[in-house]
Amino acid sequence: MMKNKYLFNDSIIVRFISLFVTGAILFTLVWYLSYYFLPEGIMRGKTGSAIIVGSEAAPTMLAEWGTIVMWNLGALFLVFLVNLIRYLDRFPLGYVTTLGLITLYAVFLGTNSFSIPMAERMVPTLAVFSRGGPYEMTAFILVAVATYNQSRFALTNNSYRISPVPRMSLEQWIGIGLAIALILLAGWREAAMIIAL
Repeated sequence: MMKNKYLFNDSIIVRFISLFVTGAILFTLVWYLSYYFLPEGIMRGKTGSAIIVGSEAAPTMLAEWGTIVMWNLGALFLVFLVNLIRYLDRFPLGYVTTLGLITLYAVFLGTNSFSIPMAERMVPTLAVFSRGGPYEMTAFILVAVATYNQSRFALTNNSYRISPVPRMSLEQWIGIGLAIALILLAGWREAAMIIAL
C-alpha cells in the first residue's frame, strides 16, 4: 500500500499544500523548458478545446467568460471523475490528472500556444499571477485534494473492486466551493485579458 503522510494526510490543508508545492515545482520546470527549448505556438489549435472553441474571442466579455468557465468547470468535473479511481488502493488518479493539466498549461504558457495568443511569450516570472491560469490550476488542486477519498474503484493487479466511501466532511465541501469560486473569478480575469487583446 502506497503511503505518503502529506498527500494522503487527514487534513485537507496538508494535502493541499503538498499537492500545490508538487504542482508549483512541476509547473515552473515545464514552463522554463517550454519557453527556452520549444518553438512558439507548437500546440496552438491542436487540443480538443481549441478546435471546438476556435481562435476568435466571443463578441462580449460575458460570453467569453461563460466559455472559459464552461471549459474549466468541465475540467474540475473531470478531476472528480478520475478521482473515483485509485491505483494500488491508495493513490487517487485525480492527482495525476491535475498534475497533467498543470503541465499542459505550463507548455501553453511557455510556447504561447493559446487559441487567442498573447502579444508575445511570457518570460517565466512572477507576472504569471496577473493571469487567471495559476488560479484555475489551484482550483484543480483543491478539487483533487477535496475528493481524494471518494474513490469507488481501486485498480489492483489489473482488476478493480468497489471500495467503501466515507461521507465528505465540511472542509471537503468548502474546498469544492472555493475551487468553483476560483474558476469563476479566474475566468473573469482571463476574459478581460482576451477582450483587451
